[in-house]
Amino acid sequence: MNQRQLGPIVGATLLCSNINKVSHAYRSGLGYSLVSSGILDAAQIECWNTPKLVNSNTQVLASADGQAWLRLVEDPKSKAHKPLKTQGWMALETNVGDVDELRKDIDTTQFEIIGEPAYLQVSDAIKAMQTIGPANEVSYMTQVDRPVPPFELPMTTAKTSGLFIPVLCTPDRDASLAFYQDINQTKEGLKFETKVTVLNRAWQKDIAHQYKVATLQLNGKCLFEIDQVPQAQVIINNSGSLPSGIAMVTCLVDNIDDVAKRFTIPVVTTDNEYYPGKKIILLKGIAGEWIELVGH
Repeated sequence: MNQRQLGPIVGATLLCSNINKVSHAYRSGLGYSLVSSGILDAAQIECWNTPKLVNSNTQVLASADGQAWLRLVEDPKSKAHKPLKTQGWMALETNVGDVDELRKDIDTTQFEIIGEPAYLQVSDAIKAMQTIGPANEVSYMTQVDRPVPPFELPMTTAKTSGLFIPVLCTPDRDASLAFYQDINQTKEGLKFETKVTVLNRAWQKDIAHQYKVATLQLNGKCLFEIDQVPQAQVIINNSGSLPSGIAMVTCLVDNIDDVAKRFTIPVVTTDNEYYPGKKIILLKGIAGEWIELVGH
């Protein structure tokens, strides 16, 4: 079997109409801290082709264990999207030490609880709650009690930790899985059907309704989850800016020059501290989602 090319996940980017409001929400109750604050650099704007974001504010926040994974970008003119009803990156699943304790501390004026802490259908070792946050982003805050084979999942004792599963909303599960398997250079994706309670509530479907879902394991105890929701509205692209909500996911890739060549896109070089490498490229997936890849 080929070695996986993708992972670990570096982080995710939220497009914010008010960056200070979003930053404050994560730093009050969830234990996040501000790592850096400034304006977007030229390399990022070049890679993303987002000329309207010149001189835009950006911040990087670290979870309670020090992982600086959450990047905020401000665009006061960005359009709103409908959480759980829009194609693209639909949710961010982050590792937490004690989801019940976190539920007590979370600022419910900033985070709407759409799923109280509960064990998942797929495993009694995974307990999670779901929220909609101040940038209309959906988060699954997940406590992993013990290993859950065949998945390789992280565990933490920290209040909050890093992003380990970005969840994609797509019109075509099989096509999206094939796209990421091609980049990952593996065929180890899993396809199955399962109920997704937050989706059933959002779409007012029977609680037992099942969705076509896929997962693709990546390096670094993280994976992609792909949910097929054909009735979701198309991704909201803000011209010259980023997509609304969860704008992009950033991931390490071993073969960045090869990927850039296959997709005929330029490699951009950067010295930005957010990236664990100097080479970055941007791809767009089947659901219109933005996936930023970083070379080692």
